[in-house]
Amino acid sequence: MKYPPIQGGVSARCYWIARGLAKRGHQVTVVTNATEVEDDYRIWTSPEDIARLEAEFDNGGRVRVVTTGHFRQSSWYIPYANPYLTKLAALGTEEIRRIDAEVVFSSYFEPYGMSAHLAASWTGIPHVVQHAGSDRTRLMDHPELSLAYREMLRRASLVVTGDLDLSGLGIPLDRFARIRHGHLPDEFSPEGPKLDIDALVRRAAEPGAPGVNNTRPIDRDAVTIGLYGKLGEVKGSYDLIAALARLRKQGKRFNLVTLSNGREKTKFLAAIREAGIDDCTWVLPFIPHWRVPEFLRACTAVCFLERKFPVEIHTPSLPREVMACGTCLILSGEIANKPYCSPGLRDGENVLVVQDPSNIDQLAATLDQVITDPERARAIGMAGIGVYSHKPIDDLGETYEELFARAIKNGASPAKMDLGVAKHTWEEEILSMLRRFMPVSFRGLEARIRASLRGFLESFDLSGASMESAALAFADELLARDEWPSELAPAAVTREVFRFEREQLWLVVDVETKRGEAPFPEHRRPHAEAGVTKDGRRVLGALKPVRSAWVHVEQFAVDVEAAIATLVTGQKITSMPTLAEPALYVFQKRGSLKGRVFRINREARDFLAGCDEKRTVAELVGAGISRDHLYDFVRQLAKEQVIALR
Repeated sequence: MKYPPIQGGVSARCYWIARGLAKRGHQVTVVTNATEVEDDYRIWTSPEDIARLEAEFDNGGRVRVVTTGHFRQSSWYIPYANPYLTKLAALGTEEIRRIDAEVVFSSYFEPYGMSAHLAASWTGIPHVVQHAGSDRTRLMDHPELSLAYREMLRRASLVVTGDLDLSGLGIPLDRFARIRHGHLPDEFSPEGPKLDIDALVRRAAEPGAPGVNNTRPIDRDAVTIGLYGKLGEVKGSYDLIAALARLRKQGKRFNLVTLSNGREKTKFLAAIREAGIDDCTWVLPFIPHWRVPEFLRACTAVCFLERKFPVEIHTPSLPREVMACGTCLILSGEIANKPYCSPGLRDGENVLVVQDPSNIDQLAATLDQVITDPERARAIGMAGIGVYSHKPIDDLGETYEELFARAIKNGASPAKMDLGVAKHTWEEEILSMLRRFMPVSFRGLEARIRASLRGFLESFDLSGASMESAALAFADELLARDEWPSELAPAAVTREVFRFEREQLWLVVDVETKRGEAPFPEHRRPHAEAGVTKDGRRVLGALKPVRSAWVHVEQFAVDVEAAIATLVTGQKITSMPTLAEPALYVFQKRGSLKGRVFRINREARDFLAGCDEKRTVAELVGAGISRDHLYDFVRQLAKEQVIALR
């Protein structure tokens, strides 16, 4: 798993999981590639910090760390890639056999989940895998990676998830464990030492240290605005610089102190210089997460301005950390409005919310409140202490101890892929699936569905089938009939709603893997050089687009979205006029099973229909597609994997 000195929330949680288990008397070996982390994401550790990475307790519990990277000179091959997965699988297998381990746990699919899967299969012990937000979306959606992660998840003894539904993968429900993390170490509190920023600046400027952009002493008579974590546009980093630059021109005094690094650091430093605030800004390296509270207590306010973040299920712990320390939090509306964050937040009372940080006027006005009235900012920070209840960090040890006991009881990972559940449970499982993913149709047609399902299963060929494929086949059999006995809407409306929800059901179930159906089979995949980032219409026009096999385009005779919105509320529909032009929708399945639905016009439908690998983009332009918008449109479709360009 990730582990310090790797920066970030997953690494921090893994550290506390290992420590919590050892405190309960368990022998824990952490197998990691943490010492090979690139400098952009490396925590700056002192000898005292390094000593905390391993631990021994009086009850015999122990954390031992085994890391890759000791024999770098002998791992070269062509084309080169650091063989993290192979190294971790080998070291993990050695440790499993050395200590006679009972279970192997992994957090994060790449490379940890995959290497743990190999080690578990070689040693015959249970594998417990936990995913993060980027695993579940970005990695599982990658056309060349997704299948491996889905196969690994199916063979895990236990899959640790949050609120996400992974049941469409065909994994028996008793092999899921849902955890909501709200744990914080005791260090995150208003009491405790404050970081001596000047001393850290001096240490960071020493030879061999990471370095610092500004060696001036901090202005102790000015407020200190804090920022920590990765830098980037979606993190609001440059919005913050623009807003502070405006305030600086107005004669405002402040310190900006960041604990940050990453690929954007050079760009960030250049932006600071260009904004004219480099003399009052200190960009410091990442420090261990158990020392972050010292930094938070040294700040008047801390900003977390994430907006338009590409991982929609991202649930950062940073807001909880800042508020637990009694420091004023300046928070983006995107995060403040998330369900896990919003309860108890009151703008201007226990938090300062900037709905859109890219609105520099709004952000500058909020920052000015802190600069002008720091006492009010401190009061807001102290009012935020009790907003979130925190579980003791040691509870993580007990939680994962119970999970591992479940996994050991389940037994080792299955040797063969099983896309189904026990046959006698199929009827109830299919009903449950229809209830969750076709809720409007299920409520309106429940009697018909229940009456038909048992007979369908008796005649359905279960050999080699999965419960997911059976559910889709059952929905298709119902569609083939002309009976739509619903009291909630006319038959024509009921059928169109059912068709729409049937496509939504298709989005969340993996029925393609067992048949070997990929979005872009080998003969249809794009050439490596056929990128969509090249400028010029001539290059793009010569490429041949092909539509993903995991994209369905459907048309509906009625306003199906309006019908569903009405029926969800329990209201009846007595009549609904047929649309003058059919409503056209794209249903795009992804490897993560977080598919999406979007509406298109006739021109977009015609273009997608023409993506047959035979005609070029330029030829499709000649078929009547608007030249003015086509090229950006094509690039966007390729970027989102609706089409590939050959």
